[in-house]
Amino acid sequence: MVTRPKAWLAGVAVLLIVIAAVFMLIDTNPGSTISTTPTAPASSEGLAPAARTGLADSSDKVRLKVVGENKALTGDTGEIVVSLDIEPGWHVNANPASMEFLIPTVASSSVNGQSLEIPTQYPRGRVSDITLGDTALEVYDDDASIRLLPDEKQTAMLKEAGKLDMTVRVQACSDEGICLAPADLPLTLDLDDTNTQ
Repeated sequence: MVTRPKAWLAGVAVLLIVIAAVFMLIDTNPGSTISTTPTAPASSEGLAPAARTGLADSSDKVRLKVVGENKALTGDTGEIVVSLDIEPGWHVNANPASMEFLIPTVASSSVNGQSLEIPTQYPRGRVSDITLGDTALEVYDDDASIRLLPDEKQTAMLKEAGKLDMTVRVQACSDEGICLAPADLPLTLDLDDTNTQ
Protein backbone atom coordinates (compact mmCIF):
# COMPACT_ATOMS: atom_id res chain seq x y z
CA MET A 1 0.00 0.00 0.00
CA VAL A 2 1.44 3.37 -1.05
CA THR A 3 0.73 6.24 1.31
CA ARG A 4 0.36 9.82 0.14
CA PRO A 5 3.79 10.98 1.44
CA LYS A 6 5.51 8.09 -0.33
CA ALA A 7 3.60 8.77 -3.54
CA TRP A 8 4.50 12.45 -3.29
CA LEU A 9 8.20 11.59 -2.79
CA ALA A 10 8.08 9.22 -5.74
CA GLY A 11 6.53 12.00 -7.83
CA VAL A 12 9.27 14.44 -6.81
CA ALA A 13 11.95 11.85 -7.65
CA VAL A 14 10.42 11.25 -11.10
CA LEU A 15 10.21 15.02 -11.70
CA LEU A 16 13.90 15.42 -10.79
CA ILE A 17 14.83 12.61 -13.16
CA VAL A 18 12.85 14.20 -15.98
CA ILE A 19 14.41 17.62 -15.35
CA ALA A 20 17.92 16.12 -15.28
CA ALA A 21 17.21 14.20 -18.50
CA VAL A 22 15.97 17.36 -20.24
CA PHE A 23 19.09 19.28 -19.20
CA MET A 24 21.29 16.42 -20.35
CA LEU A 25 19.55 16.39 -23.74
CA ILE A 26 19.91 20.15 -24.05
CA ASP A 27 23.57 19.91 -23.05
CA THR A 28 24.45 17.22 -25.62
CA ASN A 29 24.45 19.46 -28.67
CA PRO A 30 27.53 19.08 -30.90
CA GLY A 31 29.05 22.37 -29.70
CA SER A 32 29.25 21.21 -26.09
CA THR A 33 31.31 18.05 -26.58
CA ILE A 34 35.08 17.86 -26.37
CA SER A 35 36.50 18.30 -29.83
CA THR A 36 39.29 16.06 -31.06
CA THR A 37 40.73 19.01 -33.00
CA PRO A 38 40.71 22.06 -30.76
CA THR A 39 40.51 25.30 -32.71
CA ALA A 40 41.32 27.68 -29.88
CA PRO A 41 42.51 27.49 -26.28
CA ALA A 42 39.76 26.63 -23.82
CA SER A 43 38.58 29.60 -21.81
CA SER A 44 35.50 29.49 -19.64
CA GLU A 45 35.13 33.27 -19.87
CA GLY A 46 35.38 33.31 -23.68
CA LEU A 47 33.05 30.40 -24.40
CA ALA A 48 30.39 30.85 -21.75
CA PRO A 49 28.36 33.72 -23.29
CA ALA A 50 28.09 32.06 -26.72
CA ALA A 51 27.07 28.71 -25.27
CA ARG A 52 24.58 30.14 -22.77
CA THR A 53 20.85 30.26 -23.42
CA GLY A 54 19.94 32.60 -20.57
CA LEU A 55 19.24 29.88 -18.01
CA ALA A 56 21.45 29.69 -14.95
CA ASP A 57 23.70 26.66 -14.84
CA SER A 58 26.21 25.23 -12.43
CA SER A 59 29.12 27.21 -13.91
CA ASP A 60 27.55 30.29 -12.30
CA LYS A 61 28.30 28.83 -8.84
CA VAL A 62 31.38 26.61 -9.28
CA ARG A 63 34.90 27.32 -10.58
CA LEU A 64 38.04 25.17 -10.76
CA LYS A 65 41.47 25.97 -9.41
CA VAL A 66 44.73 24.06 -9.50
CA VAL A 67 46.28 23.31 -6.12
CA GLY A 68 50.05 23.78 -6.06
CA GLU A 69 50.25 26.48 -8.74
CA ASN A 70 53.03 25.59 -11.25
CA LYS A 71 53.85 22.30 -9.54
CA ALA A 72 50.82 20.54 -10.99
CA LEU A 73 52.87 17.55 -12.08
CA THR A 74 56.06 16.50 -10.35
CA GLY A 75 58.26 13.44 -10.35
CA ASP A 76 57.81 10.30 -12.43
CA THR A 77 54.27 9.71 -11.18
CA GLY A 78 53.09 13.02 -9.83
CA GLU A 79 49.55 13.86 -8.92
CA ILE A 80 47.45 16.71 -10.20
CA VAL A 81 45.08 18.27 -7.68
CA VAL A 82 42.12 20.38 -8.74
CA SER A 83 39.98 22.12 -6.14
CA LEU A 84 36.33 23.10 -6.48
CA ASP A 85 35.70 26.78 -5.73
CA ILE A 86 32.01 26.72 -4.77
CA GLU A 87 30.02 29.79 -3.76
CA PRO A 88 28.79 29.91 -0.15
CA GLY A 89 25.36 28.33 0.31
CA TRP A 90 25.93 25.92 -2.60
CA HIS A 91 27.34 22.40 -3.03
CA VAL A 92 27.74 19.76 -5.75
CA ASN A 93 26.89 16.07 -5.72
CA ALA A 94 29.63 13.74 -4.52
CA ASN A 95 31.13 10.92 -6.59
CA PRO A 96 29.55 8.45 -6.41
CA ALA A 97 26.22 10.26 -6.19
CA SER A 98 23.93 9.28 -3.31
CA MET A 99 21.11 8.23 -5.64
CA GLU A 100 21.20 6.79 -9.14
CA PHE A 101 19.40 9.69 -10.81
CA LEU A 102 21.64 12.41 -9.31
CA ILE A 103 24.49 13.76 -11.42
CA PRO A 104 27.86 13.04 -9.76
CA THR A 105 30.93 15.24 -10.01
CA VAL A 106 33.13 13.65 -12.71
CA ALA A 107 36.56 14.66 -14.02
CA SER A 108 37.71 13.70 -17.52
CA SER A 109 41.02 14.40 -19.23
CA SER A 110 42.46 14.61 -22.72
CA VAL A 111 45.83 15.26 -24.31
CA ASN A 112 46.04 16.65 -27.83
CA GLY A 113 42.35 15.91 -28.32
CA GLN A 114 42.64 12.25 -27.29
CA SER A 115 40.85 11.01 -24.18
CA LEU A 116 43.21 9.96 -21.40
CA GLU A 117 41.88 7.70 -18.64
CA ILE A 118 43.85 8.95 -15.64
CA PRO A 119 42.99 7.23 -12.34
CA THR A 120 41.03 9.77 -10.33
CA GLN A 121 40.54 9.95 -6.58
CA TYR A 122 37.42 11.77 -5.41
CA PRO A 123 37.05 12.99 -1.83
CA ARG A 124 34.55 11.49 0.57
CA GLY A 125 31.31 13.46 0.44
CA ARG A 126 29.87 15.33 3.40
CA VAL A 127 26.53 13.96 4.56
CA SER A 128 24.18 16.91 4.10
CA ASP A 129 20.93 17.80 5.82
CA ILE A 130 19.10 17.29 2.51
CA THR A 131 17.28 13.98 2.26
CA LEU A 132 15.30 12.26 -0.46
CA GLY A 133 13.16 9.56 1.08
CA ASP A 134 15.33 8.05 3.79
CA THR A 135 18.62 8.88 2.03
CA ALA A 136 20.75 11.81 3.20
CA LEU A 137 22.65 13.20 0.21
CA GLU A 138 26.45 13.25 0.17
CA VAL A 139 27.86 16.46 -1.29
CA TYR A 140 31.08 18.38 -1.86
CA ASP A 141 31.50 21.84 -0.40
CA ASP A 142 33.97 24.60 -1.24
CA ASP A 143 37.62 23.48 -1.54
CA ALA A 144 36.84 19.80 -2.17
CA SER A 145 39.88 18.40 -4.01
CA ILE A 146 39.91 15.95 -6.91
CA ARG A 147 43.21 14.11 -7.41
CA LEU A 148 44.41 12.79 -10.74
CA LEU A 149 47.02 10.05 -10.29
CA PRO A 150 48.78 9.45 -13.63
CA ASP A 151 51.05 6.43 -13.92
CA GLU A 152 54.61 6.67 -15.31
CA LYS A 153 53.51 6.27 -18.94
CA GLN A 154 50.78 8.91 -18.59
CA THR A 155 53.15 11.28 -16.78
CA ALA A 156 55.68 10.97 -19.60
CA MET A 157 52.92 11.64 -22.15
CA LEU A 158 51.78 14.71 -20.20
CA LYS A 159 55.31 16.09 -19.91
CA GLU A 160 55.85 15.59 -23.64
CA ALA A 161 52.55 17.27 -24.54
CA GLY A 162 53.14 20.13 -22.11
CA LYS A 163 49.46 20.49 -21.30
CA LEU A 164 46.42 18.64 -20.07
CA ASP A 165 42.84 19.51 -20.97
CA MET A 166 40.36 18.68 -18.23
CA THR A 167 36.62 18.89 -17.90
CA VAL A 168 34.84 18.54 -14.59
CA ARG A 169 31.10 17.93 -14.82
CA VAL A 170 29.19 19.29 -11.83
CA GLN A 171 25.64 20.00 -10.78
CA ALA A 172 25.39 22.79 -8.24
CA CYS A 173 22.53 22.82 -5.74
CA SER A 174 21.70 25.36 -3.06
CA ASP A 175 21.64 24.26 0.55
CA GLU A 176 17.86 24.65 0.30
CA GLY A 177 17.79 21.93 -2.38
CA ILE A 178 17.36 24.03 -5.56
CA CYS A 179 19.55 22.56 -8.30
CA LEU A 180 20.89 24.28 -11.41
CA ALA A 181 21.50 22.66 -14.76
CA PRO A 182 24.73 20.64 -14.85
CA ALA A 183 27.79 22.20 -16.46
CA ASP A 184 31.08 20.99 -17.90
CA LEU A 185 33.84 23.18 -16.44
CA PRO A 186 36.91 23.31 -18.72
CA LEU A 187 40.45 23.68 -17.42
CA THR A 188 43.71 23.61 -19.36
CA LEU A 189 46.82 22.90 -17.30
CA ASP A 190 50.05 24.24 -18.76
CA LEU A 191 52.65 21.68 -17.70
CA ASP A 192 55.62 23.29 -19.47
CA ASP A 193 56.75 24.89 -16.20
CA THR A 194 57.24 21.42 -14.72
CA ASN A 195 59.77 20.51 -17.42
CA THR A 196 62.38 22.91 -16.07
CA GLN A 197 65.23 21.20 -14.28
